[in-house]
Amino acid sequence: MAITDPEAIKFVNEYIRPICEDIRHMNARGFDFALKWARIGSDFPNDPAEIVEDGRSNNGISVLTGSDINAAAALFSSLISDLTPQSQAIIEKPCVRPLLG
Repeated sequence: MAITDPEAIKFVNEYIRPICEDIRHMNARGFDFALKWARIGSDFPNDPAEIVEDGRSNNGISVLTGSDINAAAALFSSLISDLTPQSQAIIEKPCVRPLLG
């Protein structure tokens, strides 16, 4: 029996496929992230007093600390490690666009 409900099809096309493409892209970037973090991670002490001086606070962008960067990197690593080859295959199937670097 085919799924023909327009609302269900819209859900697939507006949520399932785009989110799978986003996760596939995140996974592809994750490999590069891990390599770069291994090389540069020690530049970010896990210290809330160490501020990333990128000059962007003048533009209203939040100030990041070494602790913020380490927390984000730990979260990225955790998310990426959760994507097993089996889950990657599940994510890949609904994708319709080519993976762009």
